[in-house]
Amino acid sequence: MVPPGSRQTLTSSPENPASAYGENILGAAAEGERIRLPDLSTVFQRRAARLQALAPGHDLEGFLHLIAALVQAQHQALSGLPPGSLPGSAEIGKARLVQRAPLDPSIRPRDESWRVALSRILDSIDDKVLPEAARAAREALLQASPASLEALADRFLGGDVAAGEAAQAVFVAAALQVVWTRMAALLDPADLSGAEEGGDCPACGSPPVSGLVSPGGTKFGHRHLHCSLCATSWRYTRVRCVHCGSTDKISFRNLAGTSYLRAECCEVCQGYSKVFYLEKVRTLEPLADDLASLGLDVLVGEAGFARVPNPFVLGMMEPPEK
Repeated sequence: MVPPGSRQTLTSSPENPASAYGENILGAAAEGERIRLPDLSTVFQRRAARLQALAPGHDLEGFLHLIAALVQAQHQALSGLPPGSLPGSAEIGKARLVQRAPLDPSIRPRDESWRVALSRILDSIDDKVLPEAARAAREALLQASPASLEALADRFLGGDVAAGEAAQAVFVAAALQVVWTRMAALLDPADLSGAEEGGDCPACGSPPVSGLVSPGGTKFGHRHLHCSLCATSWRYTRVRCVHCGSTDKISFRNLAGTSYLRAECCEVCQGYSKVFYLEKVRTLEPLADDLASLGLDVLVGEAGFARVPNPFVLGMMEPPEK
């Protein structure tokens, strides 16, 4: 559902986004807890507002408006969902023993609440912003059997989304985010306190969508990674590869004219991650600003580096050829 266009459309640099809305979050980001669970009252609303602010004049304006509408539908889907279930203390203890996150989708069965969230998103999203491919995907999902939906969810969570089903996977990703974000928000932070610093989410084991560096705390500030699935954030050492943990042969790349964003590239494993700087733009939102900077992904990919794509472009942006 990324709008078609020339290669230059993706590689052009976005303007430094304005910072005229939202609260000042610098102090909270710099001095907050090592692990921060999502706030259900604001996480999707703030993301939607950021996407709407980034869209005007952007090369991917239509796409950003589309995802903003999808995220707003996510917020609406939260209300009155079936109770679902959380892991008990015994399950959390077992997860620790095998060094897995308590909400790891690969070890935790899904309940039907995610399909309820999907149905609500499909029903409530603003149809006017949907391009033809998205409308077709929406209709296909409305007609799909529960077994087909579960199979697509499995493929999405396994990172195995084919290009032909990428449009449907966007809606599935949104529904899974709603349910996993709700579960993460209801966890006891103490259940995650013993987790070692790693590049994957301590709550659900998913990869980060990006990292935010905030001034304060240390001379160079703190970096927090932000989960692509459950919106949990956790502190992570700066200038350390998110993928392999190496602190050797780390380099940075950025688009010309941007000071609020760099790609941290690891020459050891050829992985990279995006780093945003709150001191430069105080209203940054990890997933929204990641989508608004897909040009950097293209350029870094051409240099031979790779990462897990943003969940809303999984199946659309391919890793570079080796």
